[in-house]
Amino acid sequence: MKYPKSKWCTPTFLLTALISACSLANDLLPLRLPETPKPHYNAPIPAQVSGRVTVNAGGKETGVADVSVSDGYFVTKTDSDGKYSFAPSKSAVFIFVTRPSRYDVVGSWYQPVAETVDFKLRLAIDDESDFTFIHVTDTHVSSDPISIDGLTRFVKELNALRPPPRFVVNSGDLINLSKSLNGTPDAAQEQMRNYVGIMNHLSMPHYNVAGDHADSSYRLADFPRGDHRCGKPLYWEYLGPHFYSFEYGPLHFLSVDNGYHLGKRQINGREYPTLTVQPMHTAWMRDDMSKRTSGTFVVTMSEGDLCHDCPGYPAMAARYDVRFQFIGDVHVVSEKLTSRKPDFVPFRAGGALAGCWWNPKSQRLCPDLNPQGYLIYRLRGGELDHFYKGLDQRVAITSHRVGALIYGPARLEAHVVQPRPNETLEYSFDGQNWTRMKPVGRPFYRATFTALIDAASLPEGLVDLHVRSSLTNETRRRQLVVANGKTQTRYTNSATLAFSTAARLQKTPIAPKSAVDVLFNGKVVGKLEGGALKDYSFEVAANRLRRVNTVRFRFEESTDGMNISNPELTFRGVPLLDPRAAAVKEVRVSHWKKEATDWGGFVVGDGDLIASPFLRKQNTFCYVLPRR
Repeated sequence: MKYPKSKWCTPTFLLTALISACSLANDLLPLRLPETPKPHYNAPIPAQVSGRVTVNAGGKETGVADVSVSDGYFVTKTDSDGKYSFAPSKSAVFIFVTRPSRYDVVGSWYQPVAETVDFKLRLAIDDESDFTFIHVTDTHVSSDPISIDGLTRFVKELNALRPPPRFVVNSGDLINLSKSLNGTPDAAQEQMRNYVGIMNHLSMPHYNVAGDHADSSYRLADFPRGDHRCGKPLYWEYLGPHFYSFEYGPLHFLSVDNGYHLGKRQINGREYPTLTVQPMHTAWMRDDMSKRTSGTFVVTMSEGDLCHDCPGYPAMAARYDVRFQFIGDVHVVSEKLTSRKPDFVPFRAGGALAGCWWNPKSQRLCPDLNPQGYLIYRLRGGELDHFYKGLDQRVAITSHRVGALIYGPARLEAHVVQPRPNETLEYSFDGQNWTRMKPVGRPFYRATFTALIDAASLPEGLVDLHVRSSLTNETRRRQLVVANGKTQTRYTNSATLAFSTAARLQKTPIAPKSAVDVLFNGKVVGKLEGGALKDYSFEVAANRLRRVNTVRFRFEESTDGMNISNPELTFRGVPLLDPRAAAVKEVRVSHWKKEATDWGGFVVGDGDLIASPFLRKQNTFCYVLPRR
């Protein structure tokens, strides 16, 4: 995705930005940039690479058998004495070792291609059957102090977690370079130094996906467009191989970069990356997966869903026990865990640490209204549990999204991360009268709380739910829609419900397969045609209108689904939006400016469709009318 730079020209904004930058700079971590192995760009590739993988145990150095060693194109395994030998690819840049479970690599896990490359391991101290790790994505670090400050806060936050996570994976868009490689090498160096220099303060290892925003014009003359390595040297020099694997406990992680500057994709006169994994790397993926340690299963980390971006990936998944994908790029928390399609591997997108740092109007929110943040995972007994954490936020409402409809008894759920002694959560609907919530659990890193609320006691219409910590007063606010049936307002004007299944969304619009009933306050007001992409408008009689109105869709087939855009209820000449749609629209415009006003829509129904920055899953829409 293409994101604008933070360029605002009013004197007031520039002065505010300068003051903010100065205050941020005092708190930024100093860049930590130790020397890393660099490619030997001009050295000839040897005909054979040999070496040994050893471990020092009890003062004795011995070889480690069955460890994968690779050049990113071919994978071999060490023999019983830890030795290996193979003919490297002419395109090879590094030789690297796959960290095997229960071992740590001493020194660097990769070295430039040479005739002899050895690696040393040590036995890991920590148990690898029960551990936590972090999935972060879309950090978009640049030269802007705001982005560097955000990454600094993230690093400090992770270092303070107890117990500490074992490692961090970042699934792409580490920095904020142009995808068309039109920036300068010096600017690219600055951004990468900022990212790596702050991340190196982590007290745990970090593993990265290169991603198309990390590709640069650095050494473009050495690796021009058309070379599958084009754009990668900057990443190599700071972070190493852009295709690699490592193991931890039962997990075999595979990092996949699907961006190639092949000179084949033109947008507005500029060449953009081809986002399809090329044959030399799909061959390496199969080789690597086939040689994973016995008893491990594969999880991949990449910018996008590899079922779409990697030819043959579903077949690899079926053959080599690929169970999950950690992805990014879309800046929303979205998942697809089941599917009726045979070519499918479950995945979860991890939101965005950046949120939208280039525009303060975004309120530090992602396009799905989640805060800028990251996912925390726990693996125990072969099962992965997770939760999303907002940066700098310990308190979260977990039961209701923005604009959710509540009626009758409703259960409110929330949590606080790294709870302190005697800390509880409490809620309020007026910000003045607070009720203590009931503690119900202590999952990893959190204390969870619940409360039963009765919508009949609340005013009908829009209400603000507040949840806060009893110790720190950190408060989360969420606007909900209450429909308790108490308001007896009678309306004399009719209204018009309109939306489209034909408007251009992020991709091709998807129509329902069969006819769909449109339900307004539970009663049919119209029908959608199966297979039709068109604009719809339905008259709603005055006697059907209430203070709070709901729109739902009833499909003939339970597995059917569709996209809709611009759902509005026009009353007395004023178009009304669903509260969530209105909030998303405001944040979306702050991300992509006014052009984004009418972008996107909603995924409706139980079809095999997923959420994205431009498509939110939603089956009930609410419209609150004025009282008079």
